[in-house]
Amino acid sequence: GTLDGGEIYQNLCGACHTNGVGKAPMLTAAGMGARASKGVDTLYKHAIEGFTGPDGGIMPPKGGNPAITDEQIHATVDWMLANLK
Repeated sequence: GTLDGGEIYQNLCGACHTNGVGKAPMLTAAGMGARASKGVDTLYKHAIEGFTGPDGGIMPPKGGNPAITDEQIHATVDWMLANLK
């Protein structure tokens, strides 16, 4: 599959991160700030393994697509961080 983080975001991740579904952080400094401050390795881990936040937000493992590779997750997390508004 593609390693274009923007394409993966649009086809998978944006379904939640564009509108805050399931308390997903939106691509803003305010939305991603607290998460980004934990470091990129933590973001990769949570995106790959899944995470339930203290506010009840839920990140399913691999965005709910078990076929996506760890490398694709890394590319997408990197793209998301580079495209915060």
